[in-house]
Amino acid sequence: MTARTQKAQVANRLAEGAAKQPRFGGIVWRLSRRTSGWALPLAGRRWNPMFAQVLHRGRRSGRAYQTPVAARRMADGFIISLAFGAQVDWHRNLEAAGGGAIRWRGRDYEVGGPEMIDGDEALPAFDPVQRLFLRLAGIDGYIRVRDVAVVTR
Repeated sequence: MTARTQKAQVANRLAEGAAKQPRFGGIVWRLSRRTSGWALPLAGRRWNPMFAQVLHRGRRSGRAYQTPVAARRMADGFIISLAFGAQVDWHRNLEAAGGGAIRWRGRDYEVGGPEMIDGDEALPAFDPVQRLFLRLAGIDGYIRVRDVAVVTR
């Protein structure tokens, strides 16, 4: 094997493992960072079944955070879209802690650690309008978090 072949193989492995570029050049991500302060009070409310709040603690700081996410209730937990990939802080915090809480429709649900699932399994949980937007945005990452307990606040 020549040095050139070895370099090509390493480059191919790096390209395969690299994260996909954000759709629309990261504009949606930047917009969501600026508007999350407005979205947070709307998410998790009794009258809003489309969005939930993920309640989690920082991996290093231990600080409590709330993050608005698109989520759907299932019989044993929730399906959440990873609109910005699995590298987002709230997802990494849930993984590190082995769970957290989801505020949905005015109730808090303690949940276990996230499990990656594919779109074929996740999309039927969302209503048709949400499915359309998830497909248009090119979102292909989803997690399932299973209930540990229901806590009323």
